[in-house]
Amino acid sequence: MTVRRSLRLLLVIGAGALLLAACSHGPGPGSGQGAGAGTGTTTTGHTTTPPGPGGWSAFTLAPGADLSVVSCPSVASCLAGSTSGQSYELTIAGPHAIGPVGSAPSPQGAVYLACTSLSFCAAVPGVNQALTFNGSAWSAPTTIPSAQGFTAIACAAPTFCVTIDGEGNSFIYNGAQWSGNVGAWGAANDISCASPTFCVAAEGGPSVWNGRAWTQPNNVDPQGQLNAVSCASPTFCVAVDSAGATLTWSGAAFSAPASIATEPPLSGTNASGLTGVSCPTATFCRAVDSIGRVFSYDGAKWSAGTLIDHGGALTSVSCPTITFCAAVDRHGHAYVWHSPSNS
Repeated sequence: MTVRRSLRLLLVIGAGALLLAACSHGPGPGSGQGAGAGTGTTTTGHTTTPPGPGGWSAFTLAPGADLSVVSCPSVASCLAGSTSGQSYELTIAGPHAIGPVGSAPSPQGAVYLACTSLSFCAAVPGVNQALTFNGSAWSAPTTIPSAQGFTAIACAAPTFCVTIDGEGNSFIYNGAQWSGNVGAWGAANDISCASPTFCVAAEGGPSVWNGRAWTQPNNVDPQGQLNAVSCASPTFCVAVDSAGATLTWSGAAFSAPASIATEPPLSGTNASGLTGVSCPTATFCRAVDSIGRVFSYDGAKWSAGTLIDHGGALTSVSCPTITFCAAVDRHGHAYVWHSPSNS
C-alpha cells in the first residue's frame, strides 16, 4: 500500500468511525486503544492505526523527533517543526520530511512556524533568521541582525506575519520584507492573529497587537504560565496555561482562568499543563495537554479530556476547520481527527 493510499484511508476510516458512532450512539471503533495499539499498517516506514479514542488516528510522522509545532492551513495539509530545526509535511499524499529550516545542514534551534495557505508558511528557526515556504521548499533565510532568539510567529495572510524574540523585539513581514523592531513586552510562547490589526501574544500575560503596537501585558493569570493562544476573530480568543486552565477573550478583556485539566505528577516528565489550543470558530476549539489528552469546546463548555497519546506529551494542535484537526507530540507522532460534517 502506498503512503498516499494509507493517509487517504486513515482519513476515510476516521470519518467513518465518527459517523458510525453518531448512528449507534455507542463508542466508535478503536475505543480504549492507545496510540500505536491495534492492527497498524506500515507503509514506507510510517505506521498508522485505526481511529482510537475520540476518533483520533495515530501515525508516525518523524520517528524520534521532538515535534514542537504543527500548523494546518487546510484539511489534510499541515507543516510540523521540531526542536532540532527540521520540518515535515503532512498532506493527502502522505507524511514526509522537508528538511532543515534555515542554515543547512545544522539549523540553529527550534522551528516556530505558521501557515496561511498551501503555498505560504513562514518560520523563524534560529537566533535571527526568518524564512518562507512556497508549498515545495523553504526560501533562503533572511537575517534580522537585531533579533535575539525568536520564540513565536503568527501570520494572518501571505502579506502579514509577526514574530517576537526572547528579549521582546517584534518584527513585521509585509509579503516582501521584514520591518524593523516594533517592540513587545518580553518573550512570547505563542502568537495568534485574526487579522493584520488584531493579534494576541501569550507572554507573561496576554498582549494585544492593534496594527501599530503591542499593549502592555496584564497579570490575568497569576496561577500559571500562558503556553498557547488561538483567536478565531477579534472578539474571540482562547489562551491556555501551565496549570490546566483556559482564559477567554471577549473582545475587550480576558476572563479569569477556568480550570479544565488537572495535571498529575509525572515521574521523569516536566509536565506543563495545557500546551496547545486551536479555535477555527467561536463554537469549536481543541486543546491538548502534556499527558496526551485532547479537550473539546462547543461554544458553551469544555469536555473532559480524552487520552489519545499514552506518554507522548502532546505539544501543539491545529484545526483549520471544524472538521479537521492535527496534533503532534515529543516523540515524532501525529494524531489526526477528521469528520465530514459538523453533525
